[in-house]
Amino acid sequence: MPAAEHRSRTLMRPRVRRIRRWSFLVTLPGGYLLARGFGIELTLERGLRMGIAVALLDLAILLTVVLTGSRLLGRERQAVLLDFLMHPLARRAIRGEARMLWTYVRGFRRRGARRRDRAEFTYHRGSSELGFALALIPAVLAEGAVVHLLLPDGWFWPKLALPAVQAYGLLMLVAWALGPRVYPHRLTGGTLELRLGQLYVARIPIGLIDRAERRTEKVERAGAQWRTGEALLPARGRVDVRLVLSAPIEVERPLGEPVAVSMISIAVDDPRSLLAELDERRTTSTGGEEREAQGLVGWLAPVADLLDAATAS
Repeated sequence: MPAAEHRSRTLMRPRVRRIRRWSFLVTLPGGYLLARGFGIELTLERGLRMGIAVALLDLAILLTVVLTGSRLLGRERQAVLLDFLMHPLARRAIRGEARMLWTYVRGFRRRGARRRDRAEFTYHRGSSELGFALALIPAVLAEGAVVHLLLPDGWFWPKLALPAVQAYGLLMLVAWALGPRVYPHRLTGGTLELRLGQLYVARIPIGLIDRAERRTEKVERAGAQWRTGEALLPARGRVDVRLVLSAPIEVERPLGEPVAVSMISIAVDDPRSLLAELDERRTTSTGGEEREAQGLVGWLAPVADLLDAATAS
């Protein structure tokens, strides 16, 4: 085993990662005592400035590592550096938030020209998320106006922060409601991309699909659900199509690790069209893997760790 790979695996061991995670319990008091020893006066204002500077530096290094990608650093080194810079849970949260905000851009892009080798299959027909979100907007605006009037005149920063937080919250609410409309299931070339809004994604090479069948099942709870070896991506309280795979694939989820499944059930507005398109693609498929797009977009593909836009064209 090469020395670099051995060091990477050592740094990614659970015990070593736990030590890194909790090292701030030692470094923070140590830094405080060191500052006192050098006679540095620690104030709230200075602490905030230093904290913001450190956060910006960390973000800059993180973006550099992501943009550089595994093509130059190697997959092992990239994983270690990303793990050093930010907890995987925080990275997944940032990626999910970026996907939510990208919903508006992607929605406008979908109105343009469609690729000939791409077929889309919706699953939002009859859903009420968008109507619910739009109905909440007047209530949220009225509540914000009341709170703004109740705040004392001298509270400049809270009065400035309140509308900013309120506007951001409304953006996220409407983006969540638009998710099923902007992120349909897609069949592009030899890959089937299954979605449940912005945050749940499964990409399946057509060659891995052993069987695709119509199977309507009521689902009691909303959101993605997991059974032994199976994922359910329901909409409107049901699933309509079940895919049985010859090998496990991973389903991405917002905060947890991806889940490996060999069966996946999805909701779709027109199951017959999806099944017919799958049969046609599987019949005409040569079994070869698609070559990834080259050029700038292909080289920057690792940016998809933070923003789905790099790979969702």
